[in-house]
Amino acid sequence: MTEATNLTFSTRRTDDIRLVAGVSTAHFVSHFYMLVLPPLFAFVRADYAVSYTEIGLALTMFNAVSAVAQTPAGFLIDRINARLTLIAGLLLGAIGFAVAAVVDSYWVLILAFGLIGLGNTVYHPADYALLSRHVAPERMSKAYSTHTFSGSGNARRASESRAATAATERRPWIERSSSCRPSASTARRCFSPNAS
Repeated sequence: MTEATNLTFSTRRTDDIRLVAGVSTAHFVSHFYMLVLPPLFAFVRADYAVSYTEIGLALTMFNAVSAVAQTPAGFLIDRINARLTLIAGLLLGAIGFAVAAVVDSYWVLILAFGLIGLGNTVYHPADYALLSRHVAPERMSKAYSTHTFSGSGNARRASESRAATAATERRPWIERSSSCRPSASTARRCFSPNAS
């Protein structure tokens, strides 16, 4: 009887670790997206021959779409599969960066950041839904701490690394969009199949 209980506990702990790793990776990507453009302002401004204020419109679009759509996204996630919604958000972000990389247009850049902002709306509602539904209560505080740190603590490092990368590259958009691809596959792999 004790062996069966230990096996169940071990399996549950492994599932919790996988889930927290996937959700934390998605949260990292969420904050990473918020910090991708500012270190590249000088390069983007030169490429599109626009002012810093005009480049700031891309961030405004990202944040406005995120702010307006996040609450409805939360209600939607309560009714549908949170895991799939989170993966869809990762993919929307990757598509937005791919579009910005391929199409050389200021207005497409603005619309692409709107698409990235739409993908961003699902991260927090889906993250919290998955963590609260599937993590064991005795590990909940560690799960939320890991989630918070992965977004806030590591995003600063991502911004610094992107600034260093930008110093050596002229149009680094493709790298930015491809940086999401591993995150989407990691999220898909880390979430347990029965998570919703």
